[in-house]
Amino acid sequence: MPCMFIVLSVLWGSAVLGYLFRNRTLPGIGRLMTCCVWLLLFLMGLEVGGNHALMQAWSRLGTEAALLTVCTTLGCVLPSAWLWKRIRRTASDAGRIADAGSPSGTLPVKSSLGAQLTGSIIIAGFFLSGCAAGVSRSVPAPPSAASFWVLGLLLACVGWSIGHQSEIRRSLRHLDKRMVVLPLITLFGTWAGALLTACLLDGRSLSDWLAIGSGFGYYSLSSILITEARNAETGTVALLYNLLRELTALLCAPWFCRYFGPLATISVGGATSGDTTLPVISRVCGPAFVSVSVFHGLLVDLTVPFLVSFFCTL
Repeated sequence: MPCMFIVLSVLWGSAVLGYLFRNRTLPGIGRLMTCCVWLLLFLMGLEVGGNHALMQAWSRLGTEAALLTVCTTLGCVLPSAWLWKRIRRTASDAGRIADAGSPSGTLPVKSSLGAQLTGSIIIAGFFLSGCAAGVSRSVPAPPSAASFWVLGLLLACVGWSIGHQSEIRRSLRHLDKRMVVLPLITLFGTWAGALLTACLLDGRSLSDWLAIGSGFGYYSLSSILITEARNAETGTVALLYNLLRELTALLCAPWFCRYFGPLATISVGGATSGDTTLPVISRVCGPAFVSVSVFHGLLVDLTVPFLVSFFCTL
């Protein structure tokens, strides 16, 4: 198991460098991150496919991931609905939120639901390809340290991108300040769901469930970190859970918005509300909530590598 101190050092160090050189861009860093994620998920699938006992446990792992998805969704939806009810006490409040939420074209939404689902399918495809290769033994086992070195490269890219973030400051200028508590609701609501799951299911520690839940829909990085820190089985649950959370946010957004309000839709999206689920949130909740969604998604997204690594050390 790689030392979490090394993981956090790489992440923090590259984030500092990204901030110090925030006026400079590294061409191709986004493509490099994508390739690292694809490779790591393939290697993760290779390990899972080569483990006969783990392959036989797929139905159990899927059930665990589905239950955690339900519990964390409830943990996010209910307090978010309460917050929205308090915020829109008057018609004037609702109008002010709408006026402040429109970022005058600075945060365009160009993606479609189909495009976002395609990205998720590609991610799942690399993992399943690795599983198939592991089962068939068609690909030789890589060196044990290979995935950790690729993970280090990915974290360096993630840290650099974190240091370059300017969207949070930009979105704050268009944000109703009462919305600032929404990321906290997402964090604590997710952890409450993880605690409920730990009470309902045996076999995993509370720290396992907290680490899995703290992916907040960021299935690629969180599942890779958990696989490296714990084991392939826990990492597989993390991958399934975070994929299910993103799909829940994408497919159930109209229902959440109708019955629980727009903030619940954003909260369920977790880390993806700033990118993957943003187009759906914009269409369902309206452009007034684009800046709220971007602020929420970016802030939650920044916590993922740190919180997952922290809970994996407990």
